[in-house]
Amino acid sequence: MRRALARAARAIDGERRARGVAIDARARATTTTRTRTRDDGDGGRARARALATTPSREDDGRRGEIAIDRSGLRRALEGRARAGDAREEGTRGGLLGHLERAMKFAGGSIPVSEYVRECLTHPEYGYYMRDADVFGKKGDFVTSPEISQVFGELIGVWAALQYEALGSPDTLRIVEFGPGRGTLMADLLRGTRKFAKFRDAVSVHLIEVSPALRKTQAKTLRCGELETTAAEGNARFVSEINDAEVFWHDGLESVPRGPTLVICHEFFDALPVRQFQRTERGWCEKLITIDSEKADSLRLIELSPPSMTLWDALVDRIEKNSGAVLAIDYGEEGPLGNTLEAIKDHKFVHVLDSPGEADLSAYVDFGALRQIVEEKPQSGVKCYGPVTQQQLLLSLGLVPRLEKLVENASSEAQADELVQGCERLVGDGAGDPESGVAPGMGSRYKAIAMVSRGLPKPVGF
Repeated sequence: MRRALARAARAIDGERRARGVAIDARARATTTTRTRTRDDGDGGRARARALATTPSREDDGRRGEIAIDRSGLRRALEGRARAGDAREEGTRGGLLGHLERAMKFAGGSIPVSEYVRECLTHPEYGYYMRDADVFGKKGDFVTSPEISQVFGELIGVWAALQYEALGSPDTLRIVEFGPGRGTLMADLLRGTRKFAKFRDAVSVHLIEVSPALRKTQAKTLRCGELETTAAEGNARFVSEINDAEVFWHDGLESVPRGPTLVICHEFFDALPVRQFQRTERGWCEKLITIDSEKADSLRLIELSPPSMTLWDALVDRIEKNSGAVLAIDYGEEGPLGNTLEAIKDHKFVHVLDSPGEADLSAYVDFGALRQIVEEKPQSGVKCYGPVTQQQLLLSLGLVPRLEKLVENASSEAQADELVQGCERLVGDGAGDPESGVAPGMGSRYKAIAMVSRGLPKPVGF
């Protein structure tokens, strides 16, 4: 991570400043790319602001650092607060109260990364841990698999082609991180069930921490009733779509070894980011606190250590087991400035509004991911991209697949819906909120891929 931070600092001070990476960061963690500024208001909620604090310096000969996980202690304090043993007068309840206690425990503030992690995955109050359906028109945002079945079917084409490139092994693990409702995987399985050898080799492994979403995914994949207590890779479920075995995991570590295909669709953007400001004191990490004073800043950069750690683990996975990885997300060539944003009811809101009730995400630094692969030439793993979603889907056969679906449509209205969905997947239009026309995703979303030693460049790259 230090290497990535140094790389980002050099780039900000150099040529990339002209490309808008150097951002005038304000103290309140305002997003610069796609959000609008909101007034704090009073409304009884905490006015959380950002602080800059000088990072600790290492001794010259030190090669590592010790990190202490205090989350268990905070959980204990939170439990006492719920029981009424440690509640102070004026302490807030819910996620806001939990964040306030965490800040007090940590000395008054927490990193942006911890704020994002707690807002999204806190066991009780986290955005993705609730029973509410956050996807689709009735939720907060819409993803490509929800727009058109063609998206998942074409990812199935990609998977089948990679399977053949691997030599059609007897077993193939298809791993998806953050499967949402399970729509992408359902379309993938349905679209490939006529390929008998591929179908018989596949087992599905879903990386999902939300019990509520696991149940939704089981229903979408037609796996029957999912027992939450048995979901961690110990119970065997079978999808009625194509008779594939389906397992749920908390992480990659429990997925069995063997040839592996990994799909990460809009997953990396939801991983926590750390933000660093360049001040007169040097590079300082940006923190979140309650009702603090503003801190002056000059420039801002953003890093996602969890993204880099996971990408490195995926390199190791396919190096040792063979396979490929496909990640589709919105992002740019880094280093990045302040891209953290929040969305609720299909509208952008301030990232500090309604913690736990809005989706938080940040742009993916594709350059940082590619650099991880390039620094491991001995692994034999090759990285390709990023390319636009438009290029990827058109290369995988979107047009002929759409033509076939339109030909078999039961009505003109269904045909129009299919066409409009695919136009949004590969289109470039800015959209028109007033008339209800959504922006195109063709250029905004990008794809990056990795393949193990000896495999050819994937189609679309």
